[in-house]
Amino acid sequence: MSAPRFQDLWDEQDVPTTLFEQLLADDQLSTPERAEALTQLARCQGLSSDFDAAHATLDAIPTTDRPIGSVVHVRWLLEKGRALRSSGKAKETETKACFVAAFNDATDPAQDYFKVDAAHMLAIIDANGRPEGASPDENWTSIALKLARSSANPATQMWAASLVHNAAWDAMDANNPQQALALFTEARTLRKRAFDENPTPKNKRTYRISRWSVARALRECGQKQEAYDIQTELWLEEETKPVEEEIAILKKALGLE
Repeated sequence: MSAPRFQDLWDEQDVPTTLFEQLLADDQLSTPERAEALTQLARCQGLSSDFDAAHATLDAIPTTDRPIGSVVHVRWLLEKGRALRSSGKAKETETKACFVAAFNDATDPAQDYFKVDAAHMLAIIDANGRPEGASPDENWTSIALKLARSSANPATQMWAASLVHNAAWDAMDANNPQQALALFTEARTLRKRAFDENPTPKNKRTYRISRWSVARALRECGQKQEAYDIQTELWLEEETKPVEEEIAILKKALGLE
Protein backbone atom coordinates (compact mmCIF):
# COMPACT_ATOMS: atom_id res chain seq x y z
CA MET A 1 0.00 0.00 0.00
CA SER A 2 1.20 3.51 -0.74
CA ALA A 3 -1.16 6.28 0.34
CA PRO A 4 -4.56 5.22 1.73
CA ARG A 5 -7.46 5.13 -0.69
CA PHE A 6 -9.03 8.59 -1.14
CA GLN A 7 -5.97 10.39 0.26
CA ASP A 8 -6.04 12.62 -2.81
CA LEU A 9 -9.36 14.06 -1.64
CA TRP A 10 -7.91 14.82 1.79
CA ASP A 11 -4.92 16.47 0.12
CA GLU A 12 -7.25 18.67 -1.92
CA GLN A 13 -9.31 19.99 0.99
CA ASP A 14 -9.01 19.95 4.78
CA VAL A 15 -12.59 18.71 5.16
CA PRO A 16 -13.64 17.35 1.74
CA THR A 17 -17.29 16.61 2.57
CA THR A 18 -18.60 17.67 -0.83
CA LEU A 19 -15.94 15.65 -2.63
CA PHE A 20 -16.95 12.48 -0.82
CA GLU A 21 -20.64 13.17 -1.43
CA GLN A 22 -19.89 13.54 -5.13
CA LEU A 23 -17.83 10.35 -5.09
CA LEU A 24 -20.61 8.40 -3.40
CA ALA A 25 -23.03 9.51 -6.10
CA ASP A 26 -21.04 7.38 -8.55
CA ASP A 27 -22.90 4.10 -9.04
CA GLN A 28 -19.74 2.51 -10.45
CA LEU A 29 -18.15 2.23 -7.00
CA SER A 30 -17.65 -1.32 -5.79
CA THR A 31 -19.18 -2.35 -2.47
CA PRO A 32 -15.84 -2.15 -0.58
CA GLU A 33 -15.03 1.21 -2.18
CA ARG A 34 -18.44 2.60 -1.22
CA ALA A 35 -18.14 1.36 2.34
CA GLU A 36 -14.65 2.80 2.68
CA ALA A 37 -15.77 6.13 1.21
CA LEU A 38 -18.60 6.25 3.75
CA THR A 39 -16.11 5.95 6.60
CA GLN A 40 -14.35 9.01 5.23
CA LEU A 41 -17.59 10.93 4.81
CA ALA A 42 -18.24 10.17 8.47
CA ARG A 43 -14.83 11.58 9.30
CA CYS A 44 -15.71 14.79 7.47
CA GLN A 45 -18.98 15.00 9.38
CA GLY A 46 -17.15 14.54 12.67
CA LEU A 47 -14.65 17.25 11.78
CA SER A 48 -17.64 19.51 11.12
CA SER A 49 -18.97 18.64 14.61
CA ASP A 50 -21.99 16.88 13.11
CA PHE A 51 -21.50 13.85 15.32
CA ASP A 52 -25.01 12.46 14.94
CA ALA A 53 -24.54 12.39 11.17
CA ALA A 54 -21.11 10.77 11.55
CA HIS A 55 -22.49 7.97 13.70
CA ALA A 56 -25.48 7.52 11.40
CA THR A 57 -23.21 7.24 8.36
CA LEU A 58 -21.01 4.66 10.07
CA ASP A 59 -23.94 2.69 11.46
CA ALA A 60 -25.48 2.53 7.98
CA ILE A 61 -22.55 0.45 6.69
CA PRO A 62 -23.62 -3.22 6.91
CA THR A 63 -21.29 -5.45 8.90
CA THR A 64 -21.09 -7.71 5.85
CA ASP A 65 -19.48 -4.81 3.96
CA ARG A 66 -16.75 -4.40 6.59
CA PRO A 67 -15.50 -7.88 7.47
CA ILE A 68 -13.06 -8.11 10.37
CA GLY A 69 -9.50 -7.75 9.15
CA SER A 70 -10.44 -5.66 6.13
CA VAL A 71 -9.26 -2.11 5.54
CA VAL A 72 -12.89 -0.99 5.62
CA HIS A 73 -13.38 -2.46 9.09
CA VAL A 74 -10.20 -0.88 10.44
CA ARG A 75 -11.16 2.52 9.03
CA TRP A 76 -14.70 2.09 10.42
CA LEU A 77 -13.26 1.50 13.89
CA LEU A 78 -10.96 4.51 13.59
CA GLU A 79 -13.75 6.85 12.55
CA LYS A 80 -16.17 5.49 15.15
CA GLY A 81 -13.55 6.14 17.81
CA ARG A 82 -12.80 9.61 16.46
CA ALA A 83 -16.48 10.55 16.38
CA LEU A 84 -16.87 9.40 19.98
CA ARG A 85 -13.75 11.23 21.14
CA SER A 86 -14.58 14.48 19.37
CA SER A 87 -18.10 14.49 20.82
CA GLY A 88 -16.70 14.60 24.35
CA LYS A 89 -16.43 10.88 25.06
CA ALA A 90 -12.64 10.53 24.95
CA LYS A 91 -12.49 8.79 28.33
CA GLU A 92 -15.34 6.36 27.72
CA THR A 93 -14.54 2.66 27.40
CA GLU A 94 -16.14 2.37 23.95
CA THR A 95 -13.84 5.04 22.52
CA LYS A 96 -10.64 3.34 23.62
CA ALA A 97 -12.04 -0.04 22.59
CA CYS A 98 -12.52 1.20 19.01
CA PHE A 99 -8.91 2.33 18.71
CA VAL A 100 -7.51 -0.79 20.40
CA ALA A 101 -9.55 -2.97 18.05
CA ALA A 102 -8.29 -0.99 15.04
CA PHE A 103 -4.71 -1.40 16.26
CA ASN A 104 -5.12 -5.14 16.83
CA ASP A 105 -7.11 -5.82 13.65
CA ALA A 106 -4.61 -4.10 11.33
CA THR A 107 -2.43 -7.21 11.11
CA ASP A 108 -1.63 -7.08 7.40
CA PRO A 109 1.67 -5.20 6.78
CA ALA A 110 -0.18 -3.32 4.05
CA GLN A 111 -2.42 -1.86 6.78
CA ASP A 112 0.41 -0.45 8.89
CA TYR A 113 -0.68 3.12 8.05
CA PHE A 114 -3.91 2.52 9.96
CA LYS A 115 -2.16 0.65 12.76
CA VAL A 116 -0.02 3.74 13.36
CA ASP A 117 -3.13 5.93 13.13
CA ALA A 118 -4.77 3.83 15.86
CA ALA A 119 -1.69 4.02 18.10
CA HIS A 120 -1.57 7.79 17.52
CA MET A 121 -5.20 8.16 18.63
CA LEU A 122 -4.57 5.98 21.68
CA ALA A 123 -1.61 8.19 22.58
CA ILE A 124 -3.96 11.17 22.57
CA ILE A 125 -6.57 9.64 24.87
CA ASP A 126 -4.25 7.46 26.99
CA ALA A 127 -0.80 9.04 26.91
CA ASN A 128 0.82 6.60 29.34
CA GLY A 129 -0.93 3.50 28.03
CA ARG A 130 0.62 0.71 25.97
CA PRO A 131 -0.49 -2.41 24.13
CA GLU A 132 -0.58 -5.72 25.94
CA GLY A 133 2.86 -7.29 26.10
CA ALA A 134 4.75 -4.02 25.62
CA SER A 135 7.67 -3.23 27.92
CA PRO A 136 7.13 -0.75 30.79
CA ASP A 137 9.28 1.90 29.11
CA GLU A 138 7.07 1.92 26.01
CA ASN A 139 3.86 3.86 25.42
CA TRP A 140 1.47 4.37 22.54
CA THR A 141 3.57 7.21 21.11
CA SER A 142 6.81 5.22 21.12
CA ILE A 143 5.00 2.22 19.62
CA ALA A 144 3.54 4.40 16.85
CA LEU A 145 6.93 5.98 16.14
CA LYS A 146 8.65 2.60 15.98
CA LEU A 147 6.06 1.34 13.50
CA ALA A 148 6.27 4.48 11.36
CA ARG A 149 10.05 4.56 11.26
CA SER A 150 10.36 0.86 10.39
CA SER A 151 7.64 0.82 7.72
CA ALA A 152 8.47 0.21 4.08
CA ASN A 153 5.47 2.32 3.10
CA PRO A 154 6.31 6.02 2.45
CA ALA A 155 2.83 7.11 3.55
CA THR A 156 3.22 5.32 6.87
CA GLN A 157 6.71 6.75 7.33
CA MET A 158 5.20 10.23 7.16
CA TRP A 159 3.25 9.52 10.34
CA ALA A 160 6.58 9.99 12.10
CA ALA A 161 6.46 13.70 11.23
CA SER A 162 3.23 14.26 13.16
CA LEU A 163 4.27 12.03 16.05
CA VAL A 164 7.71 13.62 16.39
CA HIS A 165 6.21 17.11 16.13
CA ASN A 166 3.80 16.35 18.98
CA ALA A 167 6.61 14.82 21.06
CA ALA A 168 8.67 17.96 20.47
CA TRP A 169 5.98 20.16 21.94
CA ASP A 170 5.76 17.82 24.91
CA ALA A 171 9.50 18.36 25.38
CA MET A 172 9.01 22.13 25.14
CA ASP A 173 6.28 21.95 27.78
CA ALA A 174 8.66 19.93 29.97
CA ASN A 175 11.29 22.70 29.65
CA ASN A 176 13.63 20.57 27.53
CA PRO A 177 14.22 22.75 24.47
CA GLN A 178 17.33 20.87 23.29
CA GLN A 179 15.37 17.64 22.98
CA ALA A 180 12.53 19.58 21.35
CA LEU A 181 14.94 21.08 18.81
CA ALA A 182 16.22 17.65 17.81
CA LEU A 183 12.67 16.36 17.37
CA PHE A 184 11.46 19.44 15.49
CA THR A 185 14.48 19.12 13.18
CA GLU A 186 13.58 15.51 12.42
CA ALA A 187 9.99 16.53 11.71
CA ARG A 188 11.17 19.32 9.41
CA THR A 189 13.27 16.85 7.40
CA LEU A 190 10.25 14.60 6.92
CA ARG A 191 7.95 17.48 6.03
CA LYS A 192 10.44 18.80 3.49
CA ARG A 193 10.63 15.39 1.86
CA ALA A 194 6.84 15.22 1.65
CA PHE A 195 6.63 18.69 0.13
CA ASP A 196 9.44 18.02 -2.36
CA GLU A 197 7.73 14.82 -3.49
CA ASN A 198 4.20 16.22 -3.56
CA PRO A 199 3.95 20.04 -3.29
CA THR A 200 0.28 20.23 -2.31
CA PRO A 201 -1.02 23.22 -0.31
CA LYS A 202 -1.36 20.93 2.72
CA ASN A 203 2.24 19.72 2.48
CA LYS A 204 3.42 23.29 1.98
CA ARG A 205 1.56 24.36 5.14
CA THR A 206 2.89 21.53 7.30
CA TYR A 207 6.44 22.10 6.04
CA ARG A 208 6.12 25.78 6.91
CA ILE A 209 4.85 24.92 10.40
CA SER A 210 7.82 22.59 10.91
CA ARG A 211 10.27 25.36 9.99
CA TRP A 212 8.56 27.82 12.34
CA SER A 213 8.73 25.23 15.12
CA VAL A 214 12.46 24.69 14.62
CA ALA A 215 12.99 28.44 14.89
CA ARG A 216 10.85 28.57 18.03
CA ALA A 217 13.00 25.89 19.66
CA LEU A 218 16.20 27.61 18.52
CA ARG A 219 15.06 30.78 20.30
CA GLU A 220 14.40 28.80 23.46
CA CYS A 221 17.89 27.26 23.19
CA GLY A 222 19.47 30.72 22.96
CA GLN A 223 20.30 30.44 19.26
CA LYS A 224 18.46 33.63 18.46
CA GLN A 225 20.24 34.65 15.25
CA GLU A 226 19.51 31.28 13.64
CA ALA A 227 15.91 31.56 14.76
CA TYR A 228 15.65 35.09 13.37
CA ASP A 229 17.06 34.02 10.01
CA ILE A 230 14.43 31.28 9.65
CA GLN A 231 11.56 33.51 10.72
CA THR A 232 12.69 36.24 8.31
CA GLU A 233 12.75 33.72 5.48
CA LEU A 234 9.23 32.61 6.40
CA TRP A 235 8.06 36.24 6.54
CA LEU A 236 9.37 36.91 3.04
CA GLU A 237 7.38 33.92 1.79
CA GLU A 238 4.16 34.83 3.58
CA GLU A 239 3.34 37.44 6.20
CA THR A 240 1.54 35.66 9.05
CA LYS A 241 0.83 36.58 12.67
CA PRO A 242 2.87 33.77 14.31
CA VAL A 243 5.94 34.74 12.28
CA GLU A 244 5.41 38.44 12.98
CA GLU A 245 5.23 37.79 16.72
CA GLU A 246 8.43 35.73 16.73
CA ILE A 247 10.31 38.30 14.67
CA ALA A 248 9.30 41.02 17.14
CA ILE A 249 10.59 38.97 20.08
CA LEU A 250 13.83 38.11 18.29
CA LYS A 251 14.49 41.68 17.11
CA LYS A 252 14.26 42.88 20.70
CA ALA A 253 16.52 40.08 21.95
CA LEU A 254 19.09 40.77 19.23
CA GLY A 255 18.98 44.55 19.67
CA LEU A 256 17.69 45.12 16.16
CA GLU A 257 14.88 47.50 17.04
